[in-house]
Amino acid sequence: MSSIIVFFVWGMSFSGMFIQNNPTLSTNQVTLDPLTSYNSSIFINSTDKLLTITIDSIDNDQVVLNELVTDPDGEIVSNSTFQKTYFSTITPNSTGRYEFSVSNMDQNNKATVYLFFGNLPFIKQNGEIDLSSFGGLVLGVILFIAGLVSFIIGIILYLKDRNKEKYRGFIPR
Repeated sequence: MSSIIVFFVWGMSFSGMFIQNNPTLSTNQVTLDPLTSYNSSIFINSTDKLLTITIDSIDNDQVVLNELVTDPDGEIVSNSTFQKTYFSTITPNSTGRYEFSVSNMDQNNKATVYLFFGNLPFIKQNGEIDLSSFGGLVLGVILFIAGLVSFIIGIILYLKDRNKEKYRGFIPR
């Protein structure tokens, strides 16, 4: 029971941290027709946090995609062509509106993609993952496993004690 409470409390605080760091987070599932683009933008109010781009194509590994990010001054800060999956972080140089575009470069096939464009609260300024963000998750897993082991031991002890009770007081003749 305590593991469920820890999971719940951690999930609430983690989601609160996620929303606090991403007031204009852009996440979508988009189907791109051949030679079309999807555009989005977010407002960055701090240059202290890395801007994360994650794109995952879910239907066709061979479709060529292109991502493009421009800063508030219109300068290109990221431009990559890829297939299937793309992940990158950008250090913003200035605050303001960052424009994001993903394009299907294939002439024949549609592409369905999951997009994430925003700040991930568990990534540090140097790009490393901040494991302290997951402390509640680890504690919840440990408590869940301990509770499961205790439950199994309790069942075993109950069954052993029940068998002893069955033969107590029985005198063979």
